[in-house]
Amino acid sequence: MKHYFLNRDFNKTIIFLFWLCSVVILFFIVHFEYSLHILLIILVPLVASMMLETKDFIYHASVLLVIFSLVMAYGFLNADHYPYLRDSEFLLALFLLLFFVFGLSLVYNQAIKKSYEKLQKANQEKEFLLKEVHHRVKNNLNIVASILGLERYESDIPQVHELIEKNRLRIESIAMAHEILYKSDNFANICFKEYIYLLSKHILENDTSINLKLDIIPLKLNIEDMIQFGIIINELITNSIKYAFHNNKGSITISLSEVDDTFTLIYQDNGCGMSKDANAGFGQSLIKMSVQQLKATLSIKNINGLQYSIFFKQKDKMSLK
Repeated sequence: MKHYFLNRDFNKTIIFLFWLCSVVILFFIVHFEYSLHILLIILVPLVASMMLETKDFIYHASVLLVIFSLVMAYGFLNADHYPYLRDSEFLLALFLLLFFVFGLSLVYNQAIKKSYEKLQKANQEKEFLLKEVHHRVKNNLNIVASILGLERYESDIPQVHELIEKNRLRIESIAMAHEILYKSDNFANICFKEYIYLLSKHILENDTSINLKLDIIPLKLNIEDMIQFGIIINELITNSIKYAFHNNKGSITISLSEVDDTFTLIYQDNGCGMSKDANAGFGQSLIKMSVQQLKATLSIKNINGLQYSIFFKQKDKMSLK
């Protein structure tokens, strides 16, 4: 977010309101023949002008004081029946009050600006540190994944290779979430579609015969929830590759929709479906654990292949528009 002193639209709006208020007050000063109560209202735009940039504040407030002085001079020459306008002590007190408010507003303007500059600097430092944390977590997870990849060569047993590869992909799915945050300007939320696309492409990079289709609405989730979805998608795609397709040919569709503030994530492949025994494996347990972490509900059906439906609500959702 830009500093509001540097926001030109905000500055123009304040200038417009400043002069609109000033013109109305100057009109009422003359219309009500220099009523004492109306005279004091001229302090209002001076106080409001402290929200402007310093140079704009000095310029517009100074112009207003000059115009007000001319209006008072006109009243001094033409309002003989208002003796307080010829009272030098009253006029001196009035102008001293105006300049006091002008000076106080200027000092307050500078104080606000300096405070926001300090907050902006502190925020930038925190963002840098947070980005560095995500970068280091990502690197450390990738190191662990690389070590697991090397461990495959320590054994000639295919089952061991498969187990190591599955765990390597699980770790990489978590690392990918941190990588997206590291490259993003938003450290609180991850774009659902971007993450699922990158993760799916990474898992399927060696399986070019499998067609991937994504139909995902714009949504951002926090990293904790996104990692759980990453674990789920990773398990589902790797299971489809291993069990669903004959000759590694098939299609996978991942969709996300929203109806009445309830989101539905559907994973569908056109493979052979799920056997009863497959529902008891470690991967299925991991999926169910992630669904519980998301406080979601899970539905599994064999419809033209395998279909997983996950229903969840997200209070802190952010649409990308």
